[in-house]
Amino acid sequence: MSDQYELKDIRCFLSIARAGSISRAAATYNIPKATLSHHLRRLEDALHVELFVRKAKGLELTDAGKEFLDHASIIFDSCENAVSAAQRAHSTISGRIRIVASSAFGTSLIGAAAHYFAVHNPQIDFDLQMYPNDKIIAGQFDFDCMIFVGDPPTSSLLRRKMGNVSFGLYASPLFIEQNGMPATLEEVNGCNGVVYMRNGLPERWHVRNGKRSVNLNPHARFNVNEYWMAKYFAVEGLVIGYLPDFFVRYEVEQGGLVPILPEWRSDDAPVYAVYPQHRHRNPRIMKLVDSMCSQFDEFVRSPGYRAVRIDYGQG
Repeated sequence: MSDQYELKDIRCFLSIARAGSISRAAATYNIPKATLSHHLRRLEDALHVELFVRKAKGLELTDAGKEFLDHASIIFDSCENAVSAAQRAHSTISGRIRIVASSAFGTSLIGAAAHYFAVHNPQIDFDLQMYPNDKIIAGQFDFDCMIFVGDPPTSSLLRRKMGNVSFGLYASPLFIEQNGMPATLEEVNGCNGVVYMRNGLPERWHVRNGKRSVNLNPHARFNVNEYWMAKYFAVEGLVIGYLPDFFVRYEVEQGGLVPILPEWRSDDAPVYAVYPQHRHRNPRIMKLVDSMCSQFDEFVRSPGYRAVRIDYGQG
């Protein structure tokens, strides 16, 4: 029989699991590190199992820790559902939502989605994190909802399609001034490009015009593993970029980027909201998922920030 432990021990375990380390949990949830360490140690002693493996960059759940996390999350989710049900009677939804995003376009999509939902739900707070796809799907992290670009691997997680994104070719006016406007795909292949590396492999520049499809092979002057960096080099006029429309909409509107051969487009890539089965009855999470799916085209049109100077007047 297990020794005695308290709900506070389990809550501290959940905080550490969600943050990935004791230090990050202390900073995120404003709990002293010594308190978190004490409750985690007491819980592990009571259960007679190790819940985390200590590594240089933080803590990683053991198999026992993953199993315990799944069941412990359900307990506290049930408590949150009870609170939400009571609040719903007064037309109020509040609390904290943990959203993670796959690293493909995480910064843009997770920011835009949280911004849209926060404006319409002022009582909601957010924990926003980006992680590699394999770690999220493997269950290394606890979350309420995940934004995933592409088809998620088969798992027990539930999914709802939010919308699609598609790619095109973009370059800055400076690049065109110095190199000329490419008029054919062959000319694009003769240009410098910035190539996104996905899990160590270069992303294909696959474009289609009607029934004809082509894989482009520009000179990869820059290999990067982050789309913001790819956009940066394109805007600076050094390369052509293969980038999604929503991601460069603002730069195109402001004249920082120009579409190249716009009739050549990528196939659509789906974007999904993915969430654990036990979150399905949480009104707060379901409202978020409903909002992201129904309003995807609206929030994805904006970068989520206002990159303009505001004149507040004098006096």
